[in-house]
Amino acid sequence: MGVLEQVAPNLVDVLHRDFWWMGWNTFLAWIPVGLAYLVFRGDRLSRSPFWWAGLVLFVLFLPNAPYVVTDLVHLRGDIILADRGGPVVTAILPVYAVLIGSGFLAYYLALSAALRHLTRIGYGAWQFPATIAAHALCAIGIFLGRWARLNSWEPVVEPHATLERIVVHLTWAWAPVLILATFLVTWTCHFMAKAIAEASFKATLNSARHLRTTLNV
Repeated sequence: MGVLEQVAPNLVDVLHRDFWWMGWNTFLAWIPVGLAYLVFRGDRLSRSPFWWAGLVLFVLFLPNAPYVVTDLVHLRGDIILADRGGPVVTAILPVYAVLIGSGFLAYYLALSAALRHLTRIGYGAWQFPATIAAHALCAIGIFLGRWARLNSWEPVVEPHATLERIVVHLTWAWAPVLILATFLVTWTCHFMAKAIAEASFKATLNSARHLRTTLNV
């Protein structure tokens, strides 16, 4: 990183400082995508206990994808630590933009797989309610993850202690306000990710068709 250190020292610093937790959170964000493509296959509702176990894991891990937006709490600290004279806006902010964009792309892909499965099994009319329910579930999960420091696997490995922590934090006076705010942010960011992803896919498809037509002429 010799040249990069001279051109964008703050970018190198933030990558060194935040690489592990950003990498871990990104890995967790993409787990629901893998689970979605394993669980939501076929055109029937499976009765297999393994399928239902996979569905439970998908629900537990899904909030990890939009959770990355709360990592903005680290942004102020990184900006304060950016004292090497390099650019801040063009070095630190893009790293956070990639992190959050990756998380919401994962959320869009995972939720899309679930919604397509609903359509295949004859419940296409439930797509909108299912989307709202997913946003609400993720808002609660993000709240518990950020403020209760609850991990996705704890309900499975420590159900009793996890239930106590959930009850304590959900009965906190500010919990409804924070959950509602998180719900709105999740909904908005998902809408933006969906619009960008689908527009990009459409543009790529049109370009490929145009190129094929040109080559065939």
